[in-house]
Amino acid sequence: MSWSPLTPADVLACLASAQVDALRQRALAPGQNDPLPTIIADVTARVRAEVRGNRRNRVERDETLLPPELKLAAAHLALESLQARLPNLALSPDQIRLMGEARALLARVARGEVPISVPAQPESTLDATSQYGVEVVSHGRRRVSGHNLDGF
Repeated sequence: MSWSPLTPADVLACLASAQVDALRQRALAPGQNDPLPTIIADVTARVRAEVRGNRRNRVERDETLLPPELKLAAAHLALESLQARLPNLALSPDQIRLMGEARALLARVARGEVPISVPAQPESTLDATSQYGVEVVSHGRRRVSGHNLDGF
């Protein structure tokens, strides 16, 4: 599967039909915008930051795209943020549990415990430092002698 954007439909799919009806019936105050697009943008940025937390992971160049492995987790995190803005949106214990699991999954991704799909158009190419864990600590000329190699 390829990386794709989180959509309002993805977030609403995490709700029971009665919750969706309650959300849709809630009138916004005059001049108030729907908070869901902003929440989706914020959650997308957070998920991408967690993916970047492990230097072996790559992210898609398009800042709106998420890896398929994290899309459902992102939807649950967006729902959590939506509920914080709309406290009358009552969540079930299972939904709350899934939000906790989403946070735990992101932490596992950042630690490198969960592999992430390689994006079709990554932000930048991997170099030896990030791919193989090689780190150059100095780069001057040094002469090799028996004394330097003593103990090897």
